[in-house]
Amino acid sequence: MDTTNCRICGGTLTPKYKFREMMFGMRDEFNYGECSNCGSIQILEVPADIEKYYPDYYVSFTQEVPALKRLRLLKRIVHAQRIKRKYNQPFCDNTLELVKPINLMPDARILDIGCGKGALICSLFNLGFEKVTGIDKFIAQPIDYGYGVKVLKKDLSELKSNSYDLLIMHHVLEHVDDQVGQLNECYRLLKKGGKLLICIPILGTAWDIYKRDWVQLDAPRHFVLHTVKSMDILAGETGFKIGHTVFDSNAFQFWGSELYRKDIPLTLPDTHEWYPVQRGFTTEQLAEYTEKADALNKERKGDAARFYLYKS
Repeated sequence: MDTTNCRICGGTLTPKYKFREMMFGMRDEFNYGECSNCGSIQILEVPADIEKYYPDYYVSFTQEVPALKRLRLLKRIVHAQRIKRKYNQPFCDNTLELVKPINLMPDARILDIGCGKGALICSLFNLGFEKVTGIDKFIAQPIDYGYGVKVLKKDLSELKSNSYDLLIMHHVLEHVDDQVGQLNECYRLLKKGGKLLICIPILGTAWDIYKRDWVQLDAPRHFVLHTVKSMDILAGETGFKIGHTVFDSNAFQFWGSELYRKDIPLTLPDTHEWYPVQRGFTTEQLAEYTEKADALNKERKGDAARFYLYKS
């Protein structure tokens, strides 16, 4: 059986699986391998026509971007104190939850990598983080939202070293072919003591249950499906140390995978809108899926996690 090298650890990547494109119901099949060392699963060959699988209606290109709310100086000061207080609360705004584990302050310089239209940086700005920028080399053209909030159409290599306090890769790394090269660039861009937040799917219980129907496989867009071990290796290879890991999977891992088991795409063929989950599942089923997801997160076996990497 043919083998190739793992993108993460250089171990043996053995061809083992065929996964379908199911988000849009194209059902094209792609070969994936599993690393004998770090346990990650990776696409064996990136399609030459990969752009075909990122149509104009792909989720990152159609995201709803909140309008910016500019705060006056006094309100910004008050808002900064509110952010500090919210960090001490058990639950807060979903966007604020992303930066809560590192107690990020409002004057931090933030770069969101692979940000699409920039919904996350606009949400951060409205929370009081004003030094926010996005970058995405696949957008049609740069975007300027005003107040210094911009989405750049550039590659990371074009940005200045030691410039940022926080880099965010929110469900982006799994789409990256050169994993080590990407994180090396991130390390270069961060100031000393800076942090990199990576949100990704993780091989866990949902993978064990559903295998080829696991919704987070997302072939061929997801080049690498990580394990906790492979993330630890990747961090070490690029000079980072993982400071915190938060499992944050939800009911999607179950209802999305159940759709695929029934050969139902995640989006509707005519409108490309998300499948109306209430059509296929009862309220009781969805509540059960949420309860299962919460339990798996506590066991560190959920299918999604946030890794907070620190630059020494």
